[in-house]
Amino acid sequence: MAGEGAFVMGRTLGKLFVRGGYHVMGYPEYPSLIRTGHNSYTIVASRELVRSPRENTDILIGVSKDGVLFHKDSVKENGIILYDGQVIKIEEMEIKESIKKVNLPIHAILKEVGAPLIMKNVAFLGAALAVVGYPLSYLEKVIEEEFTRKGQEVVKLNQEVAKKAYEYIEKEGIKANVTMEAKENKRMYLSGNEAVGLGALAGGLGIYSAYPMTPASSVLHFLVQKQVEGHDIAVVQAEDEIAAAQFAIGANYAGVRAMTGTSGGGFALMTEGVGMAAIAETPVVFFLAQRTGPSTGMPTWTEQGDLFQVLGASQGEFLRVILAPGTVEEAYYGAAEALNIADRYQLPVFLLSDKFLSESHFTMEKPQKVEIDRGKLITDSEDLKELMMGERFLRYKDSEDGISARTIPGVKNGQHVATSYEHYEDSFTTEKFDERVKQVDKRERKLKALLEESWKPKVYGEGEIYLACWGSQVGPLLDAQKSLAKDGINVGVIHFTWLYPLDEKKVLEVLEGKKVMMFENNSTGLFSKLLRMETGWKANGLVLKYNGRQFFKEQVEKVVREAVENGIKEKVVVTQEVDNYEYYTPWRYV
Repeated sequence: MAGEGAFVMGRTLGKLFVRGGYHVMGYPEYPSLIRTGHNSYTIVASRELVRSPRENTDILIGVSKDGVLFHKDSVKENGIILYDGQVIKIEEMEIKESIKKVNLPIHAILKEVGAPLIMKNVAFLGAALAVVGYPLSYLEKVIEEEFTRKGQEVVKLNQEVAKKAYEYIEKEGIKANVTMEAKENKRMYLSGNEAVGLGALAGGLGIYSAYPMTPASSVLHFLVQKQVEGHDIAVVQAEDEIAAAQFAIGANYAGVRAMTGTSGGGFALMTEGVGMAAIAETPVVFFLAQRTGPSTGMPTWTEQGDLFQVLGASQGEFLRVILAPGTVEEAYYGAAEALNIADRYQLPVFLLSDKFLSESHFTMEKPQKVEIDRGKLITDSEDLKELMMGERFLRYKDSEDGISARTIPGVKNGQHVATSYEHYEDSFTTEKFDERVKQVDKRERKLKALLEESWKPKVYGEGEIYLACWGSQVGPLLDAQKSLAKDGINVGVIHFTWLYPLDEKKVLEVLEGKKVMMFENNSTGLFSKLLRMETGWKANGLVLKYNGRQFFKEQVEKVVREAVENGIKEKVVVTQEVDNYEYYTPWRYV
């Protein structure tokens, strides 16, 4: 149930396992309600890299009745359900006989220690660690870190609750099918949005402006915290998305690296600003975390449905760059490079994520330092010629590569206007026909260098069949690839992170001559359409999922096994097979 602490428990377990040397993936699900809806947080921990959640569960911690009811069918044979018998009447539910149902005496533990009911989740955490044999000391350390500000009495009470629950499981001899040992490690555990924020900071971000909208909001929250901690950044919560876009564009015009962020509905309000930035050749980065649509859709669920919205944002024709990271590493470096590209080419750059990548947590090694490239930015007047009375700096000079030098306000002899009107080289507005052609051609000449710089799709492994995707869906595909290989089924994975503009030669070098199944988290295969428009290439098969969840690795495996056995189908639609309950209204079921 929302408000029961599922997310805090999940993130805490994730942090504990990361500190013990595990690769961890944490996956939250929740409805668009503050209270009464059902929340869950899935943890996958392994000594090998993990990039996606699983359909099936080894251990289920049932904090509330709907927690057990909604997920009991996904518990594996001989798995474990931890629950509070005073809250949940588990005997009333149909549960596989092989599953161990552990009634944790939470209320007795709390009474013995003299702890309030609010500490019940600490008991669940202690019990969960005990069933896999993980050292309790890791939880005790986290409790100390989290609660020291509330005083040593609170710290000791929480630690005692965790210890009693841990000892109860040990005394009863309850063990899971898996055991976990701790080995110290310094990996990071962060969400996709946190990786975007960190990467942008490393890339010199000076201003972030946004209006809160799930699932982009946590970038705003994260960067506000970094501002409080002393990082050199200004974070602005604007009155709406229109203002947020204008803040970012104006800051970039003034020479400060700025980015704005939102989701699809909010981005709809930003589109006029996109066009203004394009014609004024003012660099700007738009971070767009996708969710289901159209309109409000299902606000807290995931989809890759906004590609064409971004591709066609604002009226008229102009260059733009669309990037779509698929991992936290790509989110980190992609955010920094998006700022570089925007500066180098003086145009809008879009960084596409989605609820799945944005809000899920992953392990990441400490990132490397990123290079900052401001392009043809002039911040002092040393090399500028003296301007005559009434003369302006040639801000839009018809250069060979289409990129003109730009000055920031206050630079002597760099005076110009950034306008939404068509203009001469010196920025004066014009409606002269030949000048219009001249400026359109100038802006378009940037395309040559952009295509040379564009990233080829990454290829992981090889096989008779290749699984292709863009953005966040690479995680389930790579995890499925690993599992399939253990059964002797070798497949390659092709991953696109540079979505537009596409270099036909680079793309076809990767795709031609291969049997390819394209996986997209939408209903019409948007990127497949774009690929065909730009290159003429068509996948052998299209695999779609659009119920609000991303692909699970088990679903990918099933589709591949069927393709190997019966051939690739032109179109496959994946639906939900387990945990098929509506989180929005758990009272319907309980």
